[in-house]
Amino acid sequence: MAPFLTTLLEIYVFLLIGASLLAYLLSNYITKSLREIANKLKEVKINKKNLLIDWKGEDEIGALVDEYNLMIKELESSTEKLAKSERESAWREMARQVAHEIKNPLTPMRLSVQHLERALDKNDPDFKEKLSKFSAKMVQQIDTLTSIANEFSNFAQMPKATISETDIKEVLRSTCELFSETVEVDVVFEGNDIK
Repeated sequence: MAPFLTTLLEIYVFLLIGASLLAYLLSNYITKSLREIANKLKEVKINKKNLLIDWKGEDEIGALVDEYNLMIKELESSTEKLAKSERESAWREMARQVAHEIKNPLTPMRLSVQHLERALDKNDPDFKEKLSKFSAKMVQQIDTLTSIANEFSNFAQMPKATISETDIKEVLRSTCELFSETVEVDVVFEGNDIK
């Protein structure tokens, strides 16, 4: 009976070693797949092309891979929608800015035309001076509009600020003249003390 137990013990040891080896290989196979999925999940980024996982099996890992691939496709779709939405938002903001910048010179132009209509008298000794001031204001405002249109057509930002010396007294005097002609506003410029 001792040889029988020895043989039985050897068979059990052989089966135990075989089962352990099989379990090790099987767990390596399963964990390798899971490691690959984990590595792909770590590499997922919104701003780059994410690769899908190719899995042939119809097992639980295959179901996990299918969900991962579906998630990647949905992420790409959401990223495209977000980018499109951001572009549309940027264009709306740019259009709002351009409209604002165009409206700014239109008000002084309108007021100048209204003022010229009221002051239009060829016999007035200041007629040429008034006409000259009106023309200068119109040219200045038209130049501003042209600059805005050029910047917009070049898909650039709004005109960049340029630092230069300005005669503030002349700007204030011009602005006061513009608004002093309206009925509702009484503007007086006292510029002797401004330097």
